[in-house]
Amino acid sequence: MGNTESNTYDVIVIGAGISGLICGCYLSKAGKKVLIIEQHDRPGGYFTSFRRKGFLFDAAAHSFGNYREGGHVRKILTDLGVPELARIKRCNPSDMVIAPECIVTYWNDVPSTIAGLSNIFPHEEKNIVNFFKFISSAGISDFVKLKDKTFDFLLRQFFIDSRLRSVLALPVFGNGGLPPSRLQAFSGIKIFSEFIVDGGYYTEGGIQALPNALANIVKHNGGAIVYKKRVEKIIIQNGAVTGVELTNREKLHGRIVVSACDMRQTYTMLFGDHVVDDEVTKQLNTMTPSLSTFILYMGLREPFKETPKAGVNSWYLTDWDLDATYSRVERCDFSDVGAFMFRVSPDQKTALAFIGAPYYSRSFWKENKRKTADEFFARIEHSIPGLREQVAYIEAASPATLERYTLNYQGAAFGWAKSPSQMSAIMACKSSRLQGLLFTGHWTSIGFGLPGTCYSGYETARRILKKEITR
Repeated sequence: MGNTESNTYDVIVIGAGISGLICGCYLSKAGKKVLIIEQHDRPGGYFTSFRRKGFLFDAAAHSFGNYREGGHVRKILTDLGVPELARIKRCNPSDMVIAPECIVTYWNDVPSTIAGLSNIFPHEEKNIVNFFKFISSAGISDFVKLKDKTFDFLLRQFFIDSRLRSVLALPVFGNGGLPPSRLQAFSGIKIFSEFIVDGGYYTEGGIQALPNALANIVKHNGGAIVYKKRVEKIIIQNGAVTGVELTNREKLHGRIVVSACDMRQTYTMLFGDHVVDDEVTKQLNTMTPSLSTFILYMGLREPFKETPKAGVNSWYLTDWDLDATYSRVERCDFSDVGAFMFRVSPDQKTALAFIGAPYYSRSFWKENKRKTADEFFARIEHSIPGLREQVAYIEAASPATLERYTLNYQGAAFGWAKSPSQMSAIMACKSSRLQGLLFTGHWTSIGFGLPGTCYSGYETARRILKKEITR
């Protein structure tokens, strides 16, 4: 490999998702020569937008949380200068649950949310207050206590009413890919505190504005990002990484390589013939990825009164039994699915709906994508009468679609499934026995979405810079 100035970097980052971008921002800001390699034609991973027939759609992520004063997402994005490049706003309320017997509203201020819940479930008022107090103060000691428990176990410690438990759990289910009976308790706490209590933030003009801002910061600090380039393998010499090789056989030298992509792919594909760590490889092959999602993108003729306020994540609940809903989802039965999320964009020009979905295979989704889209749309229309007349254009994304655009294993929406049995393995995923190789992103985090990936990228950059200082 030619060790020339033009193809030699301090750090090479594989993947321009949020975590890779955050990591690249901090490293380039610290004066490191950074290269980020992205196989897609734009940065962001799941935080991307696209245009069809004149409509602008957010591909997967459409809002985020943990941007309050004191939240680490606000601290990181402000530290990097993102608010100067992208206008971040918040919808109030952030979320609503439309259930058979009630509508629960999650306002930006917690007291209003508590008051609303207490009005609907007066017999649980004291428990509701205690639950929100616990959620806001839960820390590492609670993680240890609840390590082997489920979110359902936690909810049952506070509430008797099963309907209230379902109302509180539905947005957590939607943002975590598992029903409360299967989701690790502390993961449920973090989703609730970061997506529901402190959720509803978005970038004006589409979610793509956020990764675009981060990419501009990397370049402004002297870093480089290349698109439509795919890493074929990580080059290893004498137990240390020395760079990467692209699909066109181009070799790039880097003393440190950060894998901000699917960890399973890193071990099973990017290492080539090298057996880096047999135990880790075997463990990864036994681990279960999270559910993917099935998404409908709808271009609207005009705003219509039947939908909730624009920008609100509206969770429709028609079956109180979330385990039954999960069972239908696993079977890809969308004709009578008991829960889904529907959101009108802040500019009221488009709408998005999604439900968790299994991967199965590419061939399955090639054959069943249209049928599933029709079934899902009919199910949504049943809850939102008049929707069909307002839709001018519709498109769908299946788990295979998400896998194709992001290369996430089986189109997983949240990395590894955050079940109690997998938490220890997920936490161990951050380290590698190879000198100069680090991992970052939602496959290495017990967190979710932007809060999880944002902090993971920050922490990875800090580890690299700390090593540089102590050498």
